[in-house]
Amino acid sequence: MEKGNHVLIVDDNLKNLQLTGQILKNEGYMISLAPNGRQALELLNSFLPDLILLDVMMPELDGLQVCQLIKSKERLRDIPVMFLTAKNQTEDLLKGFEAGGVDYITKPFHREELLIRVKNHIELAHSRTKIFEMNKNRDKLYSIIAHDIKSPLSNIIFTIGALKNEYIIPGSDDYHEIIDLLEKGASGTLSLLNNLLAWAKVQGEIINLQFKTTNLHQVIEDCFLLFKANADNKGIKLTSNVPESFTAYFDEVTIHTVFRNIISNAIKFTPKNGRIHLSAYISNGYVSVSFKDSGKGIPEEIIDKIMVQNQHHTSLGTDSEHGTGVGLVMIKDFVTKNNGRLKISSEAGEGTEVLVSLPLNKPNEKS
Repeated sequence: MEKGNHVLIVDDNLKNLQLTGQILKNEGYMISLAPNGRQALELLNSFLPDLILLDVMMPELDGLQVCQLIKSKERLRDIPVMFLTAKNQTEDLLKGFEAGGVDYITKPFHREELLIRVKNHIELAHSRTKIFEMNKNRDKLYSIIAHDIKSPLSNIIFTIGALKNEYIIPGSDDYHEIIDLLEKGASGTLSLLNNLLAWAKVQGEIINLQFKTTNLHQVIEDCFLLFKANADNKGIKLTSNVPESFTAYFDEVTIHTVFRNIISNAIKFTPKNGRIHLSAYISNGYVSVSFKDSGKGIPEEIIDKIMVQNQHHTSLGTDSEHGTGVGLVMIKDFVTKNNGRLKISSEAGEGTEVLVSLPLNKPNEKS
């Protein structure tokens, strides 16, 4: 049983409520108790349990009515509901299944039967959620591939055809400009493919995240070495005052990918002779790393699309560099998987600040 699974038990019989709760609590489940349907619905306004055990016969609102109300709300409808019922009430359960219930157990029940049924339905619910997320990610990947890979590859093929047929004079200014654009297009497409591969591996759990206390200053220095030439080519001043002693608890592979993408984006969208500065501070058990640039900024609707709607977006940089498309969505996902927080603030023409906050220590450990 996965530790931390949360079960809401609803029963107007306080003795049954306490007994059922104690059985599950002894097995490591998190428990919430409600003596009637009204209180159960109020509790559901503040949290989402993994399973609801719902008594059928209750005053005012019976279990069938409560189940119907739960299933009528989009936020709650995917929570599995298992009925607690007396043997002489089983004929009423057809209505319960029609309302969205997944199972029932008759009272008095055996402890082992309760535990097996609860475990099975929570595992099924988790599997459904995982499949749903996998399908969403698959659709997102397809969308990115169709939009952000097909277009640059088509342009590259078209341009190569023009060069092959000698429509452009070798050695001319146009020729060198086109070669430069080809290189940027191919480089941007390769970057996107690498990001997609890393993202797909993490989503598919091909890579197990290795969490440990890691030096942030060293990770940032490694990223700076990778992008020094890119920054120098645009005359961008890349600086950092992140203290050498700063550490945090994270998976180095995914956070290295996060920092690389943020710095790469900052360079792309900062004009020549601009600046990118990194700083960090510690607050409330987190180390927050700030990536601040003097670039063209990100429109508010694009930030909303990425942070709230979880959609990807791509655009050209200040020197016609191709964006990676998946970059910021992947950054958000990787930061979340590292128990961190991401904040983006921007002002048109003034620049963007990306704030990545990572836990100082392993969750549940004190600073």
